[in-house]
Amino acid sequence: MDATQRLAEFTHRLTLADLPASTVDACGRLALDTVGVGLAAWNAPGVRELRELSVGWSRGPSRLWVTGERVAPPTATLVNSSMAHALEYDDIHSDLPMHLGVVVLPAVLAVADARPGATGADAAAAIVAGCEVLCRMARATRGYRGQAGFRGWNPTAVVAGFAAATAAARMLGLDAEGTQRAMGLSYAQASGNQQCIHDGGLVKRMQPGLVAEAGVRAAYMAAAGITGAVNAMEGKHGFFHLYEQGEYDAEVLTADLGSRFEIDRVGFKRYPTCAMTHPGIDAVLDLKAEAGFTAADVESVEVYGSAFVTGMVGRPYEPGDNPQVAAQFSLGYTVATALLTGNVRLVDLDPSRTLDPERRKLASRVTVIQDDRLTGRWSTRVVVTLRGGRRLERSLEVSRGRADQPLSTDELIAKFRDCAAAAGPTFSTDRVDRLVELLLGLPRLGSLEPLGEALAPAPAARRASA
Repeated sequence: MDATQRLAEFTHRLTLADLPASTVDACGRLALDTVGVGLAAWNAPGVRELRELSVGWSRGPSRLWVTGERVAPPTATLVNSSMAHALEYDDIHSDLPMHLGVVVLPAVLAVADARPGATGADAAAAIVAGCEVLCRMARATRGYRGQAGFRGWNPTAVVAGFAAATAAARMLGLDAEGTQRAMGLSYAQASGNQQCIHDGGLVKRMQPGLVAEAGVRAAYMAAAGITGAVNAMEGKHGFFHLYEQGEYDAEVLTADLGSRFEIDRVGFKRYPTCAMTHPGIDAVLDLKAEAGFTAADVESVEVYGSAFVTGMVGRPYEPGDNPQVAAQFSLGYTVATALLTGNVRLVDLDPSRTLDPERRKLASRVTVIQDDRLTGRWSTRVVVTLRGGRRLERSLEVSRGRADQPLSTDELIAKFRDCAAAAGPTFSTDRVDRLVELLLGLPRLGSLEPLGEALAPAPAARRASA
């Protein structure tokens, strides 16, 4: 039996009652973090242009976060997902280079707007179902197992379509056969590569949204009876034979279904940059705290990383046409920022910082070196040389904020409030408090309508923030 069918059958049957309490709570934490980072980016470069285009593309029942325009469910998924991914502040799986909430939550809430009567229990089951598909497919790839990277394709932006299709199918009440059709129809639209990361393109922040949009569209197509690939994962030209040349771990696709849940391994970022930069940032901050030096004391910094780290974020910092994207994917910039400010925050992505001559000069003194002895996916070793010759060194395998070193709920709420403040006066203290309550309590909501209303302010509030 193809894994597509087995996963479709499992996710179709999944209910809130099947989930441990910790997994139920994880749904609320994922929702809080995903929406928060989306609010902060509601008007970010690329997002505002996409939002303006989308309003002209379609009309429908699904709301765009913050502005509240109503568009078709796939279109709302695209825009809201792009918002949530735009600042590189979204969640990251502790074992996998995958973003979960940015894919499944916008899909779930877009369909919920179009489905009166949808409950938080429906949403939680759909979120968990989508996360299972996304992560199990990633675990099966050569790239996860440390062999040959991901061959140039962006893992989230390819397998996310299967996940969004699964989550949307669950929200639409499709049976197992319909869910399998949705996955096959999503596979027909699969795409996503890493070239835009190397070139600093704004479309990087839209790639998960583009494929999540395709997944939602696929679920609606399946509901209408349209057919696609049946064996989309393991068929002769299915995902694992086409993208992985048949070299994959079939067992992990369906092993232990229902006894463990991937959403429990989700961590949340402390910095609005690519997760590959975070161990380097943490190492520099640890050294600063212990030795008490300042940026002015630094002669040079060497950052040694695994092939995965250096390949993703090891290029010399060049702002290019999109300095925000370049900064988010640069160890040079992020380490320099940590040295200068003691943190890396949303404000550090502003042009006044990313183009600042002093910061760029310091970034040029950060050299990134591949060290093949560092075999862990996130492994990073930092050597800081101070003026006078003193050398300080720190190695980290992972960054803080992962599932095994999680942010507390209070820290997540503080992050949410900071992100909501970046959205401007549209989100008053009362509205933010209400969103925190609704999002953390998402699985237990009797109706999702109050959450939709809280995410889409009244026209008067929108005008006030314009």
